[in-house]
Amino acid sequence: MGDGALAPPRVGAVTDFPVGFVEAGSAFVNHRVRDAEVMTVRGVLELEDRGPFEHHDHESAVSYWMWQGLLRGDGWTATWHGTRPLTGPVELTGYFTSALNIDNPGRVRGRITRVRIISEAYRPVDDSWEVIGGAPAHYRDVQRAPHFHGDDVTATASGMSYRDTAILIDLDLDDVAPPPVRPRVVPGHVSVAGDLTVWVSDTELPVVARIDTRANDAVEYVLPGLPADFRRVYATPTGCWATEPPAVYRITAGEGAYRVADVGAAIAAVSGETLLAHHATRGWTLYAPDRPPLPVDLPDSETIGFPGVDRHTGDFVLLSRAGSTQLRLVRVSTSGEVSVGPVLEQLGRHAWPVLAGTPLRILYGRGQAAIVNDDLTLGPADRLPKEPITGGGVDDDVWIETFRARRDSDDLATQWWPLPPPDDLNTTLPREPRLTILDAATLTPHVSWSVDKPRSVAADGPNVWICDRKRLFRAHRHSSAQPTPIDVSAMITESIPPATGGARADE
Repeated sequence: MGDGALAPPRVGAVTDFPVGFVEAGSAFVNHRVRDAEVMTVRGVLELEDRGPFEHHDHESAVSYWMWQGLLRGDGWTATWHGTRPLTGPVELTGYFTSALNIDNPGRVRGRITRVRIISEAYRPVDDSWEVIGGAPAHYRDVQRAPHFHGDDVTATASGMSYRDTAILIDLDLDDVAPPPVRPRVVPGHVSVAGDLTVWVSDTELPVVARIDTRANDAVEYVLPGLPADFRRVYATPTGCWATEPPAVYRITAGEGAYRVADVGAAIAAVSGETLLAHHATRGWTLYAPDRPPLPVDLPDSETIGFPGVDRHTGDFVLLSRAGSTQLRLVRVSTSGEVSVGPVLEQLGRHAWPVLAGTPLRILYGRGQAAIVNDDLTLGPADRLPKEPITGGGVDDDVWIETFRARRDSDDLATQWWPLPPPDDLNTTLPREPRLTILDAATLTPHVSWSVDKPRSVAADGPNVWICDRKRLFRAHRHSSAQPTPIDVSAMITESIPPATGGARADE
């Protein structure tokens, strides 16, 4: 391992190391191959980022999507094809066929039993140093490798000096347990449309799960797409929209997902069945299940934050900035009509808003909050005791995340907010982020929980669903009891492949 290691290895640690070129002896596939033997193997799967291809079986006249990747084990690598995208540690049952080739660099997992620093002999040449050929290297044992090699090279009387150049690590490949198999779904984003149906996207794979909270089971929908880190879901009464950097997808409950746009959307919002999405190359577009995509002509300006939804009218409301200081609210109806409000001088140039709640509020600046009027002006601003880190809407209410409490105020109620101050003034302040549900009308806290880093929050009546650090939690919006983790993978009873016959994209 060379200079600048990000995680210095230490003796006794279990780790994964990159290795050189590995010879791949077989190709693994998880669909039927004639004259091949079925086997079960464990390995680490690296999904290709080229996306799936549509395979047509001429014997059965059936078409289905196929994904590709590399499956790696101890000392071997295989190419993989499958009808469902996978990644990470996996256990697979399928068929092997011969496919000898040379693979690209892989990784090996083991326990570190020894760490040695290698020093090589150098001599000064002009203003630099050169390695002395044939001189033996020196090895010294350490418990932990350094982040960087030092440059202090003191020459001996003969002009020779030993300089640290590399690290030699001994691995025991047998004294480690295999990595745990990756769950079928690793939650990354959650959305609810208010019908006791919860939609959850995977953090990496093009997979979305629909949870039926009444039956306590889930159906998995596979998208015909790429692995992505920023996939979001937007639930509607009849299904769900999914957005990611490469594409936008539509899922109708019980049917295969299909692609509706071949360009991604990083900013979006949903009202009823309609999705408003922003594409970096084509601007804003409205999507609805029963009509073609509808481009929206918005002013030439930059959108700040995510759009909100006026739940009284169903319109989208977003904050736009023209130039460096001119901030305005813009209203977009689900049929595409646009109205632009006046310049909002009170927001200031550094506003990063949360638009949520009923009545619709905008949270901005240092914890300021104001009601959005029908004419896109703002009512008088209130100020929260603490500035939110992030936030969004949960039905008619607003959720915010605030940082751990600090003694930056003489007011005990401000120090402890959103929690009530204790009777004992010597009680230690909580030191973790808090997720709080606020009443949008009064801005008073309904409930607050300790969290790590929530990525999204949604609600269906009394239940609040939280995606936090690749896990899904459920909490009761009127109980301060800590949220309960939900195992989405264990709930899945059916997997629906994506629709075939060509993606129904808008271009």
